[in-house]
Amino acid sequence: MRRLFGGAKKTPGPTLADATDKVNARGTALDEKIKQLEKQLNEHKQQMAKMRDGPAKNRIKQRALQVLKQKRMYEQQREALYGQAFNMEQASFAQESVQDSITQVNAMKDTSKALRGQMKNIKIEDVERVHDDMDDLMQDSQEIQDVLSRSYAGMDEIDDDELNDELAALDDELLAEDDGLADVSLLCECFLVMKISCSELP
Repeated sequence: MRRLFGGAKKTPGPTLADATDKVNARGTALDEKIKQLEKQLNEHKQQMAKMRDGPAKNRIKQRALQVLKQKRMYEQQREALYGQAFNMEQASFAQESVQDSITQVNAMKDTSKALRGQMKNIKIEDVERVHDDMDDLMQDSQEIQDVLSRSYAGMDEIDDDELNDELAALDDELLAEDDGLADVSLLCECFLVMKISCSELP
């Protein structure tokens, strides 16, 4: 029958993540039980604080001791579960790290293969020739810029000393003109004073 219809499909086993989640869930359930026992223990302590010594108080004390023992047992179980969960998380992390490494290696292999194929389309001689051409073009461009920046004919033959002497002579002429204007202004003022003085005579 199995040959005709095939055997039952094998179900995949639980993963580390599934096992870790299950252990953590059990730990959470134990935490809730521990909280309930702590609440009961506090209630017993409050009852004993209000009671006098005697059989009734001893019965409450026995209940409190039983609750405390149960609480300690749950705490030990919880610590054991958390230890198991931690170990499984470490194993899961190691497994993921190995898988990531495999993925990275495969990606590097694919990249190396692609680069090898691309390098077949590039020749070092072509690269060197393009570089030399660009170098020649840059030199030609620099020469063009140098030619365009040259002074026109006759501009470099002008003597700077002659220009300075001419500028100094121009300053002297301007100063002389200022002195002449000052003399004319003084004569005008004198003439005006004499005219006013004559107008005042009887």
